[in-house]
Amino acid sequence: MIPRIGFSLQKQYDRPLTQIIPLLEENGFSAVSPVWSPELDLPLLSSCAKKHSIELQSLHAPHRGIALLWEPDSDGAAAVYEGIIHSIDDCARFEIPILVMHGWSGLYYTFPEAPLDFRFFDEIVRHSEEMKISIAFENLEGEEYLAALMERYHSRKNIGYCWDSGHDHCYPHKTDFLKAYGDRLIMTHLNDNLGLRRADGIPTGDDDLHFLPYDGKIDWNSSIAKLKRAAKQDILNFELKTASHSTAPHDLIYSALSAEDFIAEAGVRARKLAEKYASAI
Repeated sequence: MIPRIGFSLQKQYDRPLTQIIPLLEENGFSAVSPVWSPELDLPLLSSCAKKHSIELQSLHAPHRGIALLWEPDSDGAAAVYEGIIHSIDDCARFEIPILVMHGWSGLYYTFPEAPLDFRFFDEIVRHSEEMKISIAFENLEGEEYLAALMERYHSRKNIGYCWDSGHDHCYPHKTDFLKAYGDRLIMTHLNDNLGLRRADGIPTGDDDLHFLPYDGKIDWNSSIAKLKRAAKQDILNFELKTASHSTAPHDLIYSALSAEDFIAEAGVRARKLAEKYASAI
């Protein structure tokens, strides 16, 4: 059975998100995953999605300053924590079953030898469980932090994994994420990029391009085969961007496309991967 396709919604167009939803419907998308912020008008977005028979598959938690959650007594940590709690509450309020969350942010770091402080994460997991919301921790930089979270909450049924294909491809790591956490996969962020590009092997945020599938260098035959061996996905979500952190002209390959053209092509590529997923053994 071919899975449905979903789209991560974020502010990247010259029009409100409520005008993007009809375009997604027209091009075969049946789910959206907005990025939470205090300014996000979820009541309006939810109403618009229902009007167009679009499911709110997940909400992406705020991630600015997320590393502060490992230092609960530091300045600013409480505000980051409150943002996560607010996003969980909004998931419950608008019947959004999954909150995607980063467990770390920062390419250059030293993983501490001292025991990690899970106080804020314990409260986040407890609250999400109480509100009947699943949390999908995403692979980024800092794979050791992801491993620590997945191990600590291994027995929690509401804690799962979000596989970002682009992060897997462009950030250096030792973990085969789909092999390690595929049995707990509950969300995908499918996107493409050109891999780690510096000759000295030093990663940069500019490599995280969020291209449409097949515009980068990911081997989608291999990736989809691995994805198929993970927990079954009824919806494949695509996190695609018209522009990323990079301002280099050669990375701005969609600059001449309208929102209509970008989403139309995104629909074509997403359906192609959904069909590949369905036929994979």
